[in-house]
Parts: sequence; C-alpha cells; structure tokens
Amino acid sequence: MNPAEASTARWSLSKEAAGRLVTVADQTPGLQDEQQERFAIWEIDPIAGRALTETLILLGVHAAFQDDAASGADVSHATVVRLDLHPIAESLRTRSRHELFASLPAAPTDQDARRIDQLRLMSYAATPRSTLSLERLVQEAALMIRAAADTVPGPAPTLGDLV
Repeated sequence: MNPAEASTARWSLSKEAAGRLVTVADQTPGLQDEQQERFAIWEIDPIAGRALTETLILLGVHAAFQDDAASGADVSHATVVRLDLHPIAESLRTRSRHELFASLPAAPTDQDARRIDQLRLMSYAATPRSTLSLERLVQEAALMIRAAADTVPGPAPTLGDLV
C-alpha cells in the first residue's frame, strides 16, 4: 500500500472508530443534555459545537492511530481497535494543536474538510474568544471519550472494547 492509500485507510478506520466512540458516549445518561447546557453557557451554537466536538474526537483517534503507525504498526482494523481511550482523551488536551492536523488524507470529505478548516482557524486565531472556544470544545471531546471509556470495565479500555 502506497503512503497516500495508507493515509486514506487510516482516516477511514479512524472515522469508523470515532463514530462508534461518539455513539457509546451518547448513551451516557444526561451527557447530551449537559453538553447542550454547557454550549449555551459558553455561547457556542449547539449544532456547530457538537459537530466540531465530534471532529476533534476523530482527529484525536486519527492522531493516536498515526502515532501507532509511526512506530511500525500496520494499517488495519486490528491496529485501531487496540488504541487505549484514556491516552486519546489526554492527548487532545496536551498535544500541540498543529499535531492534530498532521498527516490528514489528501481529500477528506467536504464536510470533514469544512470542520477541520473551522478548527484550524480557531486554533491559529489570535483572538482570545476563538482560543477559549476551542479549549472548551477540546474539553467536551475529552469528556465524551472518558464517558465512552467509563462504559468498559477495567483500567485500560480500548476502542475495540466499545460495542
């Protein structure tokens, strides 16, 4: 598999895993209502905030997958399902923002590309409001990942544990 194909395959697997993660997090009682309340307090449009939060989760999963691939792991479903959820949540909070945008496929879908561009603008904006909004969205994404992780017994839940 050439590098472009590998990048596209990793993105596709990451997108599938992130979707499963969001679905599991959404089953947490009260999470969506609390999220809506926080968005209202933060003056973030709930629909846009939710979409950007889901995209941040996708970027976090993809970054973890990329890290694993950089250490020589194959591009496969087996590789992505063994990724630990807690480090994904933590890396969203601690990773340099530009690292989240590294190694994206050449042509993500239009919807993904628009959301990624919005996050890039927020990331590189010089206004305190953009920076604060991005930090709040990152906080929300990490909260959703931890909520999904809490549904799995044991100390090191993985993406593969989410059913």
